[in-house]
Amino acid sequence: MEFFLLTRDECKKIADNTEAFYCTTTTVNGYDVEMYDYRLASLTDFTDNKAFEMRGLTFVKDPATGLWDRNILLNKFFNVGQTIGWLLDDVKDKRIVRVQDKLDGSVISFVRFPDGSVRGKSKMSFTSTQAEKAQELYEANDNIKQFVNYMLDLGVVPIFEYISMHNQIVVPYGEDELRLIQLREKDTGEYYRAFLMNDVAGRFNITTTEDFDEDYHDLNYLLVIKETSKRNDMEGFVVTFEDGQMAKIKTDHYLVQHGLVGPDAFRENLLIEAIVNESIDDVISALVEGPKKTLIVDMTNKVQHHFNHLIVEYKRLRGEFFNKYNEDRKEFALKYSNKHEMFGAVMKTSNTSFRDIEETAKGVVKQYILNKTKSLGDAKAYLEKL
Repeated sequence: MEFFLLTRDECKKIADNTEAFYCTTTTVNGYDVEMYDYRLASLTDFTDNKAFEMRGLTFVKDPATGLWDRNILLNKFFNVGQTIGWLLDDVKDKRIVRVQDKLDGSVISFVRFPDGSVRGKSKMSFTSTQAEKAQELYEANDNIKQFVNYMLDLGVVPIFEYISMHNQIVVPYGEDELRLIQLREKDTGEYYRAFLMNDVAGRFNITTTEDFDEDYHDLNYLLVIKETSKRNDMEGFVVTFEDGQMAKIKTDHYLVQHGLVGPDAFRENLLIEAIVNESIDDVISALVEGPKKTLIVDMTNKVQHHFNHLIVEYKRLRGEFFNKYNEDRKEFALKYSNKHEMFGAVMKTSNTSFRDIEETAKGVVKQYILNKTKSLGDAKAYLEKL
C-alpha cells in the first residue's frame, strides 16, 4: 500500500484552508515544533485533502539547517461498516493478514530532536499526562529506552499504547505500561508485518499487543465475536488486510459499556453528545445500511462542521479581544454582544491564560453545544438551524 506522506507545506496549506484540520505550535527542548491533527473530520475531509496522515503528524525544526524533520504516527482508518471504503461490501472479500487486540488507551510515539534527546508524545502533546508517563517509562526501563533508540536509528517509528488503571476509558488495566502496537518506516509509511515486529520486540523484551492466530483471519468470524463476546477486558480488533488497509471492529459489549447502544441511544440529544465526544463513529458502524443510518450520518456531518467552525470562531474572537480591542470589554461588547454566539464564551474565559488554546477551544465549544442540546426538544431545535 502506498501512503501519502504529507510535507510540512502541504500540511500548512490544509490547516490554513479547512476548518477540519489544524496546527499547534510549541517549543520542546528548545526546538520549534509543529503538530497537525484533525478536529471532527468526515471521510470527505480526509479524501478531499489527501489527509489520512494528518493525525498527530509532527515536524521538528533543526536550527542548524532550517529543515523540518517529519515524524509520522498512525494513519487514519475507520470501523468496518462506518463509511465508504470500509463498508462490509467493500472489505468482505479482502484477505486478512493481521488481527490485533485493540487496546483502550492512549497512543504514544517518541521523537528524536537534533541534539539527540528523545521525548515521548501522545497524539498532540509532549506535556500531557500520558506523554509524561511514557517519558517516565522510557527513562526508567532500559529495555524500552534501548529498543526505542534502536528503532529510531533505523528510521523506524515505534508506536505504543499507554495503558494504565489511571488512564482507564472503559477496559480495566493494571499498572502503567507501554505496549508496542506498530512499527512504521519513517520515510515510506510502511508497517512492519506481525512476525517481524514481534521478533524485533522480543529481542528487547518489549511487550506487544496481542496478535490473534489465523482462526481470526476471517471477517465473518470476527463479526460473530463482535456480536457475542462478553469480555470486559477487550475493546475489539484492529484488522489489516493484504492490501495494507486497516480497519477497526469494536465488540457490541464494549459499546454497551460505553453507553453507545441501547433503546435510548438514538435520541437526538444523545447522538449530539456522542458526536462532540468523538464516539459517534462507533454508533454509525453498528447500524445497518438504510434511512436511519443515512439520517445519522447527515446529522453528524452538520454537527461536526458547526463544531469545527465554532472552534475557529472562538479562537478568532479571543485573538481580536486581546490584540485588536486590547481587552476593552465595552468596545468588544458593542461589536459582538448578541451578534456572535461565541461572544459569551470568550468573555467567560477572557481572564484565563491557556497553554493549549486549541484544546481549550474544543472544550469551550463542546460545552456550549451540550448546553444548547440538553433536552430532546433543544437538540431538535438546534439541528433545525444547522
